[in-house]
Amino acid sequence: MLTTAELAAREDFLLGEAVVSPSTRTVGGPGGQINVEPRVMQVLVALADAKGSVVTRDHLFSRCWGVTYVGDDSLNRAVAGVRKIAEGVAAGSFTVDTVRRTGYRIVVRSGADVGAASPERPKARSPATRRTVVGGVAATLTAAGIGLWTVLRPRSDARFEGLMERGKQALRLDEPGSAKYFEQAVAIEPRNPKALGLFAYALASGADNGPQAVEAQTAQTAERAARTALAIEPNEPNALLALTFFQSVMLDWIAIEEEYRRILATDPDNTLVMRHLGSMLHGVGRCRESLAVVERAIAIEPLTPDHQFRKAMRLWVLGRTAEADRVINRAMELWPSHRLVRMARLMIYEFTGRAQAALAMVEDEEKKPIFLSPASISIWRSSLLALESPTASAVEAARQANVEGARATPAVAAWAILALSALGELDAAFDVANGFLLGRGSVIVRPRPEAKLPAVNRPGWRNTYGLFTPPTKAMRLDPRFQSLAQGLGLTEYWQKRGIGPDAFLFTA
Repeated sequence: MLTTAELAAREDFLLGEAVVSPSTRTVGGPGGQINVEPRVMQVLVALADAKGSVVTRDHLFSRCWGVTYVGDDSLNRAVAGVRKIAEGVAAGSFTVDTVRRTGYRIVVRSGADVGAASPERPKARSPATRRTVVGGVAATLTAAGIGLWTVLRPRSDARFEGLMERGKQALRLDEPGSAKYFEQAVAIEPRNPKALGLFAYALASGADNGPQAVEAQTAQTAERAARTALAIEPNEPNALLALTFFQSVMLDWIAIEEEYRRILATDPDNTLVMRHLGSMLHGVGRCRESLAVVERAIAIEPLTPDHQFRKAMRLWVLGRTAEADRVINRAMELWPSHRLVRMARLMIYEFTGRAQAALAMVEDEEKKPIFLSPASISIWRSSLLALESPTASAVEAARQANVEGARATPAVAAWAILALSALGELDAAFDVANGFLLGRGSVIVRPRPEAKLPAVNRPGWRNTYGLFTPPTKAMRLDPRFQSLAQGLGLTEYWQKRGIGPDAFLFTA
């Protein structure tokens, strides 16, 4: 059987005017570039392996499905997929002929490269053939007013598209190292604005841990890549998004929101922008609108864990706990190792009266959030024990652990605000909030010593959405919240926008 592992080991090959890349399941040619379904790629490679000879249907079933017979419809659909590639991407430079009562064969159009003659090693064109083909394509494109670079890319084009897809997949799955794929893609096409923009975003976002997680040299590389992309394409959305990380220190909430919406106006389906717009809306208390943004992203990318865990969190904030459970439980089934999916599951358990379930997660190596250090686990454990049994000694132990943890790292500070408020330790909760978000008071949060960028207390990474969650309701009802909101620029935002936070957040 032609396995996916075998496809992954295959070299790219030419078939007519198309470049077939089995390893990345992409095909590029005069008609553009497409991703190919695994079964269609298997059938395409099996037919190409035959070098123009007839391949029987039984052989295709055995080679591509591993069984003698699975049903005519399955094979017919796969062959139709190959024909679509031949007619579209390959611009008719090869065909898939049906041999009645036998099977199929690939026929390469006269004058095109006969890649099927040796799928592993493309046959070189003669200079005369190349000049003829290029000249014909050039004349057609010039007449159509289309730039030559869009079609006459080097043979590495399939690898470029594969790297781009791998990078985007890494971003969707919140996997580390997404920038390396875009960096390699930029090395292939250094003037490709989308590759440059995504490279800049992957570096600047710091895997969604905020700008303070990005080293100074990395930040400079990201900003340079973004500005190069914008010099080529002034509205490249990912480059514009990347620059918001570096400009945010000079922007207020309204300016940040307007920039996100401006980018979306030029690229309405950009889910990366939706991710940040949704978080920003949550961070100013517009939780219902934040949920609407994430649902819009899910409509575009239904199987992206980032969207699903954010939807679960926002459902929880809106008091729709049963729905939140369904979403996050399904996400745990689909992406059991995703760090933020696990974190969302833990937080929803913790703050919906299920401290025991949260404790079980913390103690389970296969389910606890991956990025929690032993020290962080100890803080979570003390908080959960106090929420489960709020004796004076347990609450005091949790208070001390959270305050000291907050002083040591911004990540713990963000969680500590919620835990302290839920435990009724409002003095400590406000001390941590003021130290974490405004850099003032008795609990000053120390940024990581290796961080070279400004500390976290700035609009670009003011992790304020914790202030608009169920466990911090007591803080919102406290008179001190007004001073905190004013210091964060939230009050000014609400006044200028004429849109306050969701009313239910402030209902006793």
